[in-house]
Amino acid sequence: IDDFPDHPFKVRDDEDMMQLVESVKERGVITPATVRQKEDGRYELVSGHRRKRACELAGFETLRCEVVDLTRDEATILMVESNFQRSQILPSEKAFAYKMRLEAMNRQAGRPKKENSTPVVSDFERQRTNEVLANEVGESREQIRRYIRLTNLVPELLDLVDEGRMKMRPAVEISFLDVDC
Repeated sequence: IDDFPDHPFKVRDDEDMMQLVESVKERGVITPATVRQKEDGRYELVSGHRRKRACELAGFETLRCEVVDLTRDEATILMVESNFQRSQILPSEKAFAYKMRLEAMNRQAGRPKKENSTPVVSDFERQRTNEVLANEVGESREQIRRYIRLTNLVPELLDLVDEGRMKMRPAVEISFLDVDC
């Protein structure tokens, strides 16, 4: 089973993971992971990265999975949706997840219609994809844009945002600066 490429959510070997490892040792994997078959015949993990890691740490060689028939874009959307159920999500994880999901939604929606006043954003069920995403996740369109702007930051600044040592708005403003060094 291959990990999902560019998976934006970190799998940490922290206290929560150790609790999951103990649970897996005692009860096994209660909810199967979700995988899709790739063109090369291998399987790609869509959801269940933490469960997979817990099985590895518990010494298991197998992971109970459900195989689903999904396109790459459908898998991206499902991967993002399933990980938003986590109790703690870092700003960087949200940023890259929103970006991946919006790109997948735009590809699914296809080319914008002529009457679309913003041709860089695809129509999706007669709405702009960023509006659909905002409604689905309970954030404003502008907040989604701010998160996605974080993906342009250098890793050191993004770490400061994740650690809470820099607020998101100033970080987003920094990402707009065009500084020659």
